[in-house]
Amino acid sequence: MNQPPFDQGIPLLTEVLLGPDVPEPAPAVPVVPAAAPVPAAPPAGQAPALPPSIVQPDWDAIEQRLTQRILHQVQGKIDHLLEERIAHVLQTALQNALIGMRGALREDLQQSLEQIVAHAVSHELGHLHPPAP
Repeated sequence: MNQPPFDQGIPLLTEVLLGPDVPEPAPAVPVVPAAAPVPAAPPAGQAPALPPSIVQPDWDAIEQRLTQRILHQVQGKIDHLLEERIAHVLQTALQNALIGMRGALREDLQQSLEQIVAHAVSHELGHLHPPAP
């Protein structure tokens, strides 16, 4: 089976994408102003609670950006393939049309030449043997 070469421009579903819209992870130790109250420490054995936006990335936004990026890349390739396919189909159709036209034109030309030659021969024979009075 013939497989097309791998295109490095198309991301795999296993790649981790970070774009300008994905927030940077918060620093491990938050900076607390001196005048702010110190939050209570979490109970022993539990991890500190993080805001949901840091724990879970916005999968819907990531999916939408990835979909748009892949569609844009694929659309460019589809446009190129369509142009090649249309050119090939048109070339084949024009060749077939020319073959058909060539046969029809050859027949018309053959008939025209036969009529011209027959007329010329009868004209010359008329000069050589004038009709009897």
